[in-house]
Amino acid sequence: MRIFIILIWVVGLLMPVMALSQEDFIGGLRNVRGTAMVMRGEQQIPARDGLRIILNDVLITKKDGAMGVVFKDDTRISLGPDSKLSITRFVYHPAQHKYGFITQMIKGTASYISGAIGKTSPDAVKFKTPVATIGIRGTTFLAKIEPD
Repeated sequence: MRIFIILIWVVGLLMPVMALSQEDFIGGLRNVRGTAMVMRGEQQIPARDGLRIILNDVLITKKDGAMGVVFKDDTRISLGPDSKLSITRFVYHPAQHKYGFITQMIKGTASYISGAIGKTSPDAVKFKTPVATIGIRGTTFLAKIEPD
């Protein structure tokens, strides 16, 4: 009986942590090529197909790298070689009509295809660069940020 109670207690403690980790992901990597990584805080994670992305991740490709990201709302971003992009806001709660998507392109090239957030609430989407902020009014664009 004691083991059964301890088992229930352990499962009860782990369930919220497991549920939170499932809710935290906002998208996943696809078509990773060459050298690419995800910076999650101080942790550097080698990029690979299927890796789940969470808020505030920084996506980095080296000179031989490229990667795609498919977000929960079906927004798609592809990064070319020598690129760096951070994801600073992602809110997708269609039942409550709450939307938000903000990225910061630090360098490199990226193509963007709108998902549900950009189509439903285009004012909620911002693609920031060192020199301008792109507001989404259409469904696709390509950005290239050259180093100084």
